[in-house]
Formats: sequence, structure tokens, C-alpha cells
Amino acid sequence: MALRFQVLRKEKTMTDRDFERQFVDAHNDYRQKHGAPPLSLSKDLCNSAQKWANHLLSSKCLKHSSTDHGENLYYASSSVPKEYNGKDAVDSWYSEIKDYHFDKPGFTSGTGHFTQVVWKDSREVGVGIATDGKTIIVVGQYHPAGNISNAGYFEKNVLLPGSSPSDRHSSPVRKPDPSQKGTTHPEGKGSDRVFERQFVDAHNVYRQKHGAPPLTLSRDLCNFAHKWANHLLSSKSLQHSSTDHGENLYYAYSSAPKKFDGKDAVDNWYSEIKDYHFDKPGFTSGTGHFTQVVWKDSREVGVGIATDGKTIFVVGQYHPAGNISNAGYFEKNVLPPGSSPSDRPSSPVRKPDPGQKGTTHPQGKGSDLAQFHRDFLQACNFQRAAHGAPGLTLDSALSRDAQTWAQTLLKGRLLKNSSSPHGENIWAKTGSPGITATGQEVVDAWYKQVENYDFSKPGHQDKTGQFTQLVWRSSKEVGVGMANSGTGMVTVVANFKPAGNITNPGYYALNVLPKGSKVTNEPVQDVTLRMQTLKVTSLSASELDTFVRDLLTSLNQYRSQHGAGRLELSSALTKEAQEWADHLISINRLMNRNKGHGENIFCLSGSSKTAPTGSYVAESWYKEIEKYDFSSPGFKNGAGKESTTIYT
Repeated sequence: MALRFQVLRKEKTMTDRDFERQFVDAHNDYRQKHGAPPLSLSKDLCNSAQKWANHLLSSKCLKHSSTDHGENLYYASSSVPKEYNGKDAVDSWYSEIKDYHFDKPGFTSGTGHFTQVVWKDSREVGVGIATDGKTIIVVGQYHPAGNISNAGYFEKNVLLPGSSPSDRHSSPVRKPDPSQKGTTHPEGKGSDRVFERQFVDAHNVYRQKHGAPPLTLSRDLCNFAHKWANHLLSSKSLQHSSTDHGENLYYAYSSAPKKFDGKDAVDNWYSEIKDYHFDKPGFTSGTGHFTQVVWKDSREVGVGIATDGKTIFVVGQYHPAGNISNAGYFEKNVLPPGSSPSDRPSSPVRKPDPGQKGTTHPQGKGSDLAQFHRDFLQACNFQRAAHGAPGLTLDSALSRDAQTWAQTLLKGRLLKNSSSPHGENIWAKTGSPGITATGQEVVDAWYKQVENYDFSKPGHQDKTGQFTQLVWRSSKEVGVGMANSGTGMVTVVANFKPAGNITNPGYYALNVLPKGSKVTNEPVQDVTLRMQTLKVTSLSASELDTFVRDLLTSLNQYRSQHGAGRLELSSALTKEAQEWADHLISINRLMNRNKGHGENIFCLSGSSKTAPTGSYVAESWYKEIEKYDFSSPGFKNGAGKESTTIYT
């Protein structure tokens, strides 16, 4: 008899239990091969996964939920009733190992199911199954979530087959439990003071070993750090703040309520000493927490704690900041154990030489350009998926162009678009020497413009262009460049191909979809792509004369309806307009010239070689009258061409 699950079931059957056991056992067999500890079945995760599986089957679609847990999806169908096994989905996910490159650890398309299955830091799993006998949908949810793209996470969590559990101990800094509704420290100010004392004392014991003077507790730094710790717990994320101070972050989780000690975070940070090479002083990945702890020039520290009893976030902030990579700074500030305070004296508050090209490297802020590219692409595609746009692919040629322009902008301290025919977004940040940027930070800044976009009135809208280009459905490739002066300025340029923000009627409606839209492969008419392949044929003098007279006649007919005087043809304006039309075709873009005259632009693309008539062009502009509110005169988005047509 075929196995059947009710789409909405209140009690689990013995068959359900068998499926769950098969599902968990299959995971743990594979995880053992990769040195990852076994997963345990979580009732809460099963409930969450079951609800989503039911939703997917009832809606006949396959897409991820909005959970903060890790999530794998599986779908299978059979023309005849079939009994499914809990191992089938896991085998399918694990089969992606063939496309994963262990010599280049990191997230890659087509391997995310596999990497989540064997992710070393994940401890619990839940499974939901929805089927009608012929079709089955399986949802797996994981805690803590895998596929964290912070530097070093894939290397530590996705190990080679044959690895032992002791290989590459995973960092205690894991993604927080999204199910926890974190609050600030519940133990009261007395416990906070004890934690602070333990935190400072632990620093100073270690600093004494390295000939660094003791730190004093700064109440201002504590306030800043505490606010950021609260933010991290409430937002369920782990990322650095925009502070100009030095900053260390720590995260820990316990399945049972636990009292945390102020020494724990400092011990964890200091443990990175094993990877630091004193014979080659300088910033190295995986040692930034340690070097900040013992940085000789730092004089003050503040600590913030946020916990719900099981999860804790600790933020340490330091002044002056450490990890300055200008020549000689690590040598003078990170001394070997056993050094005395007089060894290699350094200035109490030393500022980097602006002429040096060094940068600061707070741990986890993505100083590696390749890592920045990966983070940036992942952040772009996450936001695009939310708006029904397919994922972008990273193009090396576009990245080279973007990098060149980013360096040009940085050198001239400018912020302007290039003459590139591609779509282009620009971002910049200034601050203290050594600031840097993450791909997520840049994309978040562009996406924030969604707050200004009115989806009920699709089209170009003020202060939304970076968001609309980001999620423009027809764009397929992206390139990104980042330039960092090392003295307090970072510039990022992204090029998108084909370009977005095409203002022809209907293009925004087709390409900028509301959040929650389904990603499909249905083709979208793309004016940029068509302009690139369109064969341009110049009109003869008589054809051009006919077009102009037809356009002028139609414009004056519309103007007479609104009490506006007749327009006269200007040969000088006609010459300028023709030159600009030729230029737009040559660069494959639609943009206004901003030369002081009123200007309307029309573009039509397709396979037909017949040119549009002047009356057709005038009519397309005049149709915007539908969007103009005469009771509230003034400029309105989507009505500018109509108002120019009749302006008196």
C-alpha cells in the first residue's frame, strides 16, 4: 500500500516517526564522514518545517520560508502512488558534494544543500513532510543555521570526507538562535559590574604578559558597546558596528540556561595567539581578536553584554583602536609573551601616517576583495529573490571596469557615474583611518531605498534608483569593485548588465516587483538588450521631414486642447536633438542630457524595420495625462512628458 500523509495532520503516525528517524540517521551517517557531530531531532523545528511543507504543497510552489534557521527543500513526484523514504531527500542534497571545491571553501551555487547537511556547527534538525501519495515535499530546518559566509566559516564547518571531529575546531562565534526573543542582561546591574570587572581583569592579565599597559574601563565605551550588543541580539545577526573604535565580538550558546563569565570572551579572543607569527608581525586572518586584546597603544575598553540566559553576545570596544596595518604598527604594538613594558615603546595615542596605504582590519570585516565579491553577490541575490528576480552571476570583465572606476573616484574624491553603458550603483563611506566595508553593508544601503518606492505607481521615482537597479529583473550579470584609501575613505562601484531603470512604459512594472513575488523564468522584455542587437538605419531626408511635420502637428493638436500656444520648429534645437538621439543609440542607454531645454525621450525596439510615426510618439507622451492631477498642479512622477507637451 502506498504511504500517504495528510496535508494537515494533528498527530504523527508511526510512519511519520520512521521517516523522521530515517531522515536524521541519513544526516548523521554523512556528517560522521566529514567530522561533524550528530544532529538531534528538534520538536520545535519539526513543527516549523511541517507548517512550511504544508504551505508549499497547498500552494503548488517551491520556495524558501522567511525563517532564520538553515533550510533545505526537496521535491519529488511519481506518476503512480509511491512510498517515500526519509533518506531520499538527504541523499539528493548530499549528492551536491560532486560540485563542491574543498580547496576553495565558500558558498557556491548548487552546493548549499550539501554544505548545510554536513555543517559542523549545526546541532539540531527538524523535518516536515507533505504529500498526496504521488508528490512529496520535504523541508529540513537546522539550528544553528549553516552556510554562513563570514570569512573562515566554510573552511571550519565543511570538512573533507574522512575528517575527524577534532579537525579545524569551529569558532564559538556562531549565528544566534533566531527562536530566542533576546533581551538585555536579565541579572541586573550588580551582575553587570561583576562581568565588567572579570572582563577588564582578564584583558590586563594577558596584556601584562605582552608588555602592554593595563586598560581602564570607559563608561562611554560601555554604553556604545551595550547598545550594539542589544542590537545584535534583537536582530539575530553578527556584524560589526560602524564605530571608529576597535571592536571585538563574541557569541556563545548553551541549550540549557547558563551563567556566563566576563573572562570567557577574552579567553576565546586570546586563544588566537596560536595562529599569530611574531616573526612576521602584521594583520593575519583569524588573529584580529587576539592582537586587539594585547594592542599596546589601546588605553581604554568598554564592554556590552546582551543575553537571554542561553545565548550571549559580548561586544568589546577599544580606544585608541588597534589593528592598524601601517608600517611598523604591529611590530610595536603586538609584543611576544614575556616582553616588558619598556620593550619597543610606542606612542600612547599614535595616529597612522596618512601617507601610508595601510588599513585597519577589525576581525570579520572582510578585508579580502575576493571574500567581498562573494558576500556582495550573495547579498544581492538574497534581496533579488525576495522581489521575484533571478540570481545574478559575477562577471570578471564587469568587475574590472567597476574596480577601475572605483579607484578613479577614490583618487579624485568624487562621487559620480561613469559613461558606462551598463547599469551602475555607487556607494562610499568616510571615517577614521582603516575603515573598510562588507558586501552586505553596501547592498543593505542600496536596498534601504525600497522605503521610498511606491509599487502601486511603477516607474522612476526620486531616491529609489539604486534599489530598482538592484532588483531589476532583466539584469543578469554584475561586477563590483572596491577601493580603500587606508586613510578613511572607501568607494564601491557595481555594474549591472543588462542595465536597469529603463523608463519606457511598462518596464518598471515588469522588472521591479513587490516583495514576496515568485521567481520565474518567464522572459521579460528588455530594452537594453534589444538596443544592443538592433540594427540602426538612418532615415532619409524626406522620411525625417515627414516624421517631424507629423510630430509637430500632433503636438499642437494636443496643446490646443489645453489652451497652449502653437510650437514652432527650431532648426538649432532639431540639430541638437538629433545628435543626442544618435549618442543614445551609440551608448545603448536612455538618459536625459540636462542641457537646460525641456526634453522628452521615446524609444521603441523590436524586429520591425518600420519607423514609428510622429503622431504615435506624441500620443505615447500624451497618454501620461492619466497620471496627472489637475487639482494638485505640479511635477508628478510619470506625467513629465505630457506636461512638457502642453506647457505654455
